[in-house]
Amino acid sequence: MLNYYWKEEQEKNWILEETYFDDRHQGKCESIMALGNGYLGLRSSVEEPYIGQTRNLFVAGTYNKFDENEVTELPNAADIIEMLIDINGELFSLKNGKIHHYSRRLNLKAGELIREVLWENSTGERYHIIFRRFVSLADMHLIGMKLEITALTADAEVILRTGINGRQTNSGVQHFHDGDKRVYENQFMQLVQRTTQSKIDFVLNSTVKMYMDREKVECKTSYFLERRRIHFNGQMPLKKGQTLAIEKISNIFTSLDNDIEIDGDLEELKTISSEHIKKNSKFAYDELFEKSKDQWNLYWKEAMIEIQADDDFDLLAVRFAQYHLLIMTPFHDERFSIGAKALTGEGYKGHVFWDTEIFILPYFQYSFPGVARQLLRYRFHTIEGARNKAKKFGYEGAMYPWETAFTGEEETPEWAAINIMTGKATKVWSGLKEHHITADIAYAVWNYYLSTNDEVFMDLYGSEIIFECAAFWHSRLEWNEGKHRYHINDVIGPDEYTEHIDNNAYTNYMAHFTIKAAIELYDSAIHKQWDNFKCLREKLRLKEKIETYKTLLDSIYLPDPNEAGIIPQDDTFLTKASINIEKYRDSHEKQRILKDYTREQVVNLQVLKQADVVMLLFVLRGSFDETVKRANWEYYEKRTIHDSSLSAAVHSIIANDFNEYEDAYRFFRKAAEIDLGQNPVSSNDGIHAASLGGIWLTVVMGFGGVMNDNGILHIHPKLPKTWRKLSFSLYWKGERINLSITKENVEVRKESEREMDLFIMGKRYILFKELKINDR
Repeated sequence: MLNYYWKEEQEKNWILEETYFDDRHQGKCESIMALGNGYLGLRSSVEEPYIGQTRNLFVAGTYNKFDENEVTELPNAADIIEMLIDINGELFSLKNGKIHHYSRRLNLKAGELIREVLWENSTGERYHIIFRRFVSLADMHLIGMKLEITALTADAEVILRTGINGRQTNSGVQHFHDGDKRVYENQFMQLVQRTTQSKIDFVLNSTVKMYMDREKVECKTSYFLERRRIHFNGQMPLKKGQTLAIEKISNIFTSLDNDIEIDGDLEELKTISSEHIKKNSKFAYDELFEKSKDQWNLYWKEAMIEIQADDDFDLLAVRFAQYHLLIMTPFHDERFSIGAKALTGEGYKGHVFWDTEIFILPYFQYSFPGVARQLLRYRFHTIEGARNKAKKFGYEGAMYPWETAFTGEEETPEWAAINIMTGKATKVWSGLKEHHITADIAYAVWNYYLSTNDEVFMDLYGSEIIFECAAFWHSRLEWNEGKHRYHINDVIGPDEYTEHIDNNAYTNYMAHFTIKAAIELYDSAIHKQWDNFKCLREKLRLKEKIETYKTLLDSIYLPDPNEAGIIPQDDTFLTKASINIEKYRDSHEKQRILKDYTREQVVNLQVLKQADVVMLLFVLRGSFDETVKRANWEYYEKRTIHDSSLSAAVHSIIANDFNEYEDAYRFFRKAAEIDLGQNPVSSNDGIHAASLGGIWLTVVMGFGGVMNDNGILHIHPKLPKTWRKLSFSLYWKGERINLSITKENVEVRKESEREMDLFIMGKRYILFKELKINDR
């Protein structure tokens, strides 16, 4: 059971609390309460073991392939969280004795996980036990844990067993060789692991300290080495009324880290990690945590959103999203990007999808533009993999993989899981046919440029991405002599329930967008005489290509709205049969429809997994009027199951565009509750990274009304009925803008007095330093 309404005023709207532990549904809170810093992600399993828990520690970018028949995935590193707590001969467990009080809570503001238990053992003795944990935002390698046990009714003998456990797997797949392990200086444990295929070295260190009533004490200790495992045993007597505090400080380093120089030398890596743990062992948990907390305070100062609403859940949901958007993002290294489940679970194997560019990147583009730039540079660094894929399938330019990892090659599995009824595997077509990602990436690069004027990035990186994506789409077009139009055939659009279709509206429009952007970029680069562009023009033979693009652009088929205002999702969708899908929409079980229909049958029905045409209305928001948006939203939403977490946020934003405020708010809540709601199994495999970006999009782009319309900033707020005020900041072309929105007025402020052209409520204004628009 989750509680969203923490009562203490200082932490109000910052605390997500679990009020009851159910060992049948541990995955939910393990994911949503995960800790991290972008370098590492630590799933929030509880310290003591239970059947059904999943212990995960991931380091960004450290992919490994188990064998040639599997795709690469992020390996699950050794566990440093487990603690076996023996009190007077009885192991602490929430399934034994009596629980008089239980609270596990994630402090979003400080990045700390706290669990508090009032436990009565089988003989009636009571203990107050508090667990605290953080992953440092000040030191990306550092993890801190603290356990406090207060004997309330009797003396006790406490024995703690903890250590480093290298027996972890990815659902049974072991990605590491059995490496070295040792204890040095009778204080520091060290475990070394190496991935089996990618040959990445991991070094983990841990040390344990004990305090009695805040005074450091020495305890009876011993260490044991087992296969892939190191144990620490500590024993300490505890008198009634005393509090024993046990602190465990750990770190993790890998040979892939870019903040150290080891030149592949494992011994040097072990030395660096050892020195790091020794240095940090001199500090208490609270001291190390305060350093991390200071960095969290800086983050929130920059990223703060304020909502005055009837339901405090709305503000908590936005902060929850912003918390996870930070801890999922590899700020430290542009060789990596963000997986669909971030660093919180094994779902999708840590692979990168279009989710990053379309749903997550806008948050950073408008809040931390430097981070957005870095995420886009990942696509530049992996462009050779995209070129390889294009060449493999007979196309030109860069054809970005549907799923990718470190190398930039396609990582989508060829086959899905075995059907339990037929015994046959289902072909996965998305890696072969879901081509719109190549337009999505170009779209993201172009929109980043339009909102930042970052010409250095475009000259060095962005231009090549856009030009190569355009070259792919040019080669992907097929001339239809009968229609005298270029078609794009045999694709999968965002609605993945409809496969092998021709002229998917989203795909066609986005391909057109990409080629048009390439033309505009080329003309601009010629005019501005960018340095790198001169070489790029020769390397890619751009002059001839751009001339060709200009002649064919208007001949690309873009499906127009029909007499009813409906844009056909593809050539055949509107001719298919409709069915009643309400029971599938109401189900907590994803893809429930596939239990009643085969995938082949679903393909031939008017059934959508997620937004498709509505997705098009979002990405090209300024290209369609309210009438078209309403007609298509109302038509397609009735046929959409929303089986994808990407769907709700987009439906919220478009509903707001045509003034359907109740639906806009309803879908905002639906997006917010994907991970944060009470469904106990919604997040077992990890959080839904894109939907968290979508929560921010609904608030800022939807209710806040922010839109980048071809490089012009538009602000057209439409607050929900239950909201009184919305405040947030964004960066636009190098300047930070602060917005405060009520139902009566819009206030816009910035620091400099440099003039800025923008539209508010459809009217053009020149902003110098401050504007206040009343009676809107």
